[in-house]
Amino acid sequence: MKTISILFIILCTTLSFTQTQDISIRNAPKDDIYLAGDTIIVNAAIRGDLVAAGRQLVIDDSIYGDLTAAGANLSINRLVADDVRIAVGRIVVDAEIGDDLVVFAGEVLITENATIRGNLICFANNVEIDGKVIGKIDVKGSNVIINGEIHEASKIISEDITVGSNAKFYKDVHYWSSDDKIDFGESLINSRAQFDEALKKEKSSFSLLTFGMTSFPAWIFYILSVFLVILLLHGLFRNAFSEAVVGLEENYLKSLGYGLIYLIGVPLVIAIVFLIGIGIPLGLFITGIFIFSLLVGHFISALVIVYYIRHKNEMTWSFWSVTLLALLFTIGLRLVASIPFVGILISIAILTITYGALTLKALHAKELQA
Repeated sequence: MKTISILFIILCTTLSFTQTQDISIRNAPKDDIYLAGDTIIVNAAIRGDLVAAGRQLVIDDSIYGDLTAAGANLSINRLVADDVRIAVGRIVVDAEIGDDLVVFAGEVLITENATIRGNLICFANNVEIDGKVIGKIDVKGSNVIINGEIHEASKIISEDITVGSNAKFYKDVHYWSSDDKIDFGESLINSRAQFDEALKKEKSSFSLLTFGMTSFPAWIFYILSVFLVILLLHGLFRNAFSEAVVGLEENYLKSLGYGLIYLIGVPLVIAIVFLIGIGIPLGLFITGIFIFSLLVGHFISALVIVYYIRHKNEMTWSFWSVTLLALLFTIGLRLVASIPFVGILISIAILTITYGALTLKALHAKELQA
């Protein structure tokens, strides 16, 4: 999990170089917001959804839609009225969440001031719940501390489980711990706790210390991360993708040529800039953008493919339909790329045509401006 988290944070940080480094929302529009930056602070109420990625995310005013986020640190200090879906290094929830909280993290802290109106689904290393969860909880971690109120059924899988003096479970608890049976003291309110050895299998597949793509939770995390990246790219550059596919079928070879120029020419330009010496800052910036373009190549290719299919068949797919289809195509391209030799060649060809089409679109736009 840490490897995937670090990769995703790097992607989001790299994307932030093309946006503002620090973002403070003081006058939020009424519709959905998509943001990427180093530090993002919400100081104005957001009436729609917020999709954000960055190193530091701080929610200091209410969000009346969903919150979808990825980054290093996230603090939720005001109401989020709907669902929260996040992949972060550390999260502190110190406010009310109106529906479900789904979190993949290294560390999760739900303070005594927090109330989760829906269910809590949590995959993390360290988890501490001091507040109220009105719905069910499904927690998997290495170290879990419960010192709050859980009003519906609980499933807890962890190496170490600590039940504090303020903990209250109003429905039955199914759990597995390496310490075998846990003393729940007086925390069980008209309910019972059952040690379930069968849950150990779920713990083994999760394996926070050896978190790999063979486990089901890892695939969930991977898909969520891919979805967030696609959502950000689509929200920021949807016009570029839709315009790049116009006339693409008549310009396959031309796109392939420009794509080769991009993939081969840019590294040559970077080498020349570094050799000159005076352009080292520019060279570093170009290098960062170029590496980022390679890292997100499958995401961008998937979006271009979906827009091409939509354009060719004159479909009227919505923003979300395109995003979800691009998610499926991204996973498909990843699987194709895993095929030795042939898969790599196919991936390179698709990536080359994609960046060639985008380059042609950019050149055509400059010609029109001239």
